[in-house]
Amino acid sequence: MTPICKTLAAAALIAVAGAAPALADDLAKIKSEGVMHALTTGNDRPNVMMDASGKPVGYEVDMCNLIADKLGVKLDLGVLAWEGLLPSITSGRTQMICSGVNITPARQEVFDFSVPYSRTAIVAMVPETNTDVSGPTDIAGKIVGAPIGADGDDVVREIGGYKELKVYPGVAEQFADFVAGRIEVAIVGDKQAAEFMKSRPGIAKIVGKPYKVNLVGYPLPKGSTEMKAALDKIISDARSDGTLNAMAKTSFNLDDYDAALPPIGEDAPLKK
Repeated sequence: MTPICKTLAAAALIAVAGAAPALADDLAKIKSEGVMHALTTGNDRPNVMMDASGKPVGYEVDMCNLIADKLGVKLDLGVLAWEGLLPSITSGRTQMICSGVNITPARQEVFDFSVPYSRTAIVAMVPETNTDVSGPTDIAGKIVGAPIGADGDDVVREIGGYKELKVYPGVAEQFADFVAGRIEVAIVGDKQAAEFMKSRPGIAKIVGKPYKVNLVGYPLPKGSTEMKAALDKIISDARSDGTLNAMAKTSFNLDDYDAALPPIGEDAPLKK
């Protein structure tokens, strides 16, 4: 993202944060009501997806269920498009986002974040027969597809040089266009790419090294000291006793998933 785009993105987040009073420290309210209200996209396979009955499932849902269970409350999980998730925190519409929010400099200015509980590696996926794309930065003159957000179209715009950029609300739509040949390069998370290649063997491959690896945490209104402390303890305990890695193994078939995260109990580094 260019410096101007970064400034605009930060300004947009700050404007959203100021549009309505943020409800900091919802912990007491959650416990008194016995319910934790949360939202997810349901459209970020394999992090979160909709099952045959229309119910969100996956690692993100498993983590939110764990948090609700440890808090001794029920999880009320709704579905909303990605672009509405962060505003739902600042407006008080919801208390948690179960959709893998990357910890970015602009977001750190607006939100408090829990300690990281997940991560996202951004890679380039191309057709199996492709021989002229060597990695995520090698997209000059190409038709590129990416999901909306900091790990999708923002990355592509930052790299630049592409012929055309197609932006999607989620990976399902992105992969449909990939299969149809409407995009030449898919910029996407490594977990999503691996899941797709497993389900459609022989048609795609990942090329080069990841463009970047982002840490993922739960965004909270600024000043949410008690809620952050509660989330940090639950996440840290889940890492210490192996629960987090076990859930990641089930969802992603990856071993030692938390190895790329900061030491247990430590926040993501402040970025500038």
